[in-house]
Formats: sequence, structure tokens, C-alpha cells
Amino acid sequence: MKLIEIPETLLSASFEHGIKAYPEEGCGVLSGPADSDTVDTFHPIENVLNQLHEDDPQSYPRTAADGYVLDPQVMHKLERELAANKRKIKVIVHSHVDVGAYFSQEDKDRATWAGEPLLPGIVYLVCGVKENKPDGAILAYFDTASRSFETHRLKD
Repeated sequence: MKLIEIPETLLSASFEHGIKAYPEEGCGVLSGPADSDTVDTFHPIENVLNQLHEDDPQSYPRTAADGYVLDPQVMHKLERELAANKRKIKVIVHSHVDVGAYFSQEDKDRATWAGEPLLPGIVYLVCGVKENKPDGAILAYFDTASRSFETHRLKD
């Protein structure tokens, strides 16, 4: 898989969103033209994990302090709007709070079902944040040959 390039402006916007959400995880997506390998827009999306945890702590034991769930209603609406303009979501973004940037086992588990990617072709950008500052960034993508997620460090 060709690794998608993240423009510095979008990486900065992703970090800024994570810093703003601190001490909870921030999340969003990057989109671009459907017929290219580029991304050009960051869409911050509410992390609804606290509400899910409050409503059903047994099914959602984590909170936004150490997890994320993109608001599904906003995601559905955004996907329709993007498709109408020949655009699509290409990268899912989330921040890790005070632990640096890595693709955790939880991230891997949430991105797959029965060993297959839930969203084929989607790349994951994880931005580590500490109070008021970035703490590294990685891209993770599902490699069909190894049947696992591979990571690429963007920033230390």
C-alpha cells in the first residue's frame, strides 16, 4: 500500500485538536478527492465515548481519557456530503494522551473484525499529545501481505 502523505498543515491541525481536547482523546478525519491519493481537509469530530460509557459502562468500559468513538451521526452525514462532492474520508485521526504516538492493541482491535480491516484502505493517524504540546505522530495501515497493521513514524 502506498503510504499517504499528510501535509504539515493537516498534521498541525490534528495536533491542535488533540491539544484542545486534552486531557481526553480528540478525534476526526482527513478527507480528499476520491480519485487521488491526497488529503486536504481536517474534519474534527466529537469523541462520544464518555456518553457511551455513561449510558452503558459494561459495553464501553473506557472513557475519552483513554479511548475514542467518532460520533456516528456526524460521520454518516460527512460521508454523504463528501461523496456528493466526489470526495472521501481517507484517514482517521485520534490523539493519545500522555503516552506518545503508537497504534495500540485497542486501536488494532477496533479497526478490525475477524482479522480483516473494518474500513479497507483507511489509514490511521495517531498524534501523541502532552499538555499544550505535540508528542510524536505515526501513521498505521493494514498490510494485506502480513495481515497486520504496519506503522510509519511521522514525527518524534
